[in-house]
Amino acid sequence: MKEFELIQNIFQASVMANTQGRDDILLGIGDDCAQINVPEGQSLVFSMDTLVEGRHFPFDADPVDIGYRAVASCVSDLAAMGAKPAFFTLALTIPESDPQWLAGLAQGMAELAEPIGLILLGGDTTKGPLTLTLQVHGYVAKKPAVLRSYAQVGDDVYVTGTLGDAAAAVPIVTGEWQVSSERFDYFYERYWRPAPRLIAGMALRRVVHAMLDISDGVAQDLQHILKASNVGAELDAHLLPISQQLKTWQPEAAMALALTGGDDYELCFTASPEQAEEIQLIMQTLHLPCTRIGKISTAGFSIQGYDGEIKGWQHF
Repeated sequence: MKEFELIQNIFQASVMANTQGRDDILLGIGDDCAQINVPEGQSLVFSMDTLVEGRHFPFDADPVDIGYRAVASCVSDLAAMGAKPAFFTLALTIPESDPQWLAGLAQGMAELAEPIGLILLGGDTTKGPLTLTLQVHGYVAKKPAVLRSYAQVGDDVYVTGTLGDAAAAVPIVTGEWQVSSERFDYFYERYWRPAPRLIAGMALRRVVHAMLDISDGVAQDLQHILKASNVGAELDAHLLPISQQLKTWQPEAAMALALTGGDDYELCFTASPEQAEEIQLIMQTLHLPCTRIGKISTAGFSIQGYDGEIKGWQHF
């Protein structure tokens, strides 16, 4: 396929490019630019992620899995801002124009994008090593969004879900380790099908002080909040939420994976102890586990019960 045939026959024809019923989207795929009408009382937030084959996902991976994970990892940034997904653009570099592979990629993207109302509005394609760059956009009320810089001394530190499964899954999805079919299915899903906490982010927005998503390991990512807010933190490693599957499979490595493993795409946030009951109520309503793992202090960073290296995913 040539470039414009590719766009028209695969991406423009996808359910995720259907703008019907969207008053905010004045012009979608097909022109030099898309045109957006930001809803009254809302502001536009956006984030960009790049995923490179062999660096962010294994070589020769299923294109459906790649597509889903690409959208999920990027949309997680919207969740961290308490934003509602709106639309995204895609810059795609591919070694060859393979219609079947591209259809799989579009299918995987649509599996997540369509249910959350994330519309594909354009992008670019070129030839080269497999690389995907997505820019996601969302809407949030004009008053300041949830930022990393608002953590306060005395805040509790929370995380959603469980940590470490995706990092533990890497040798499974790369084929380096062979495991039982049941274990394979669980960890394969945790790596390729992360669940961006969009509803939780929107619900928590009114009660938290600072929030971000966990992509490079909670021990490393939390320090972005500490630096931006000019505070410290004291964590308790024994409070970390770790799945029973990970505890059973890798009991000695589970704690380190939970602290430093990447690709969890859970939320980490700080909130006043006075909000503990409200946070618990929100999470019970959403049927989403949420765990207090420490507190914000005046300075420094310590993890009680852990003496290993505090180092998450390194991009360079």
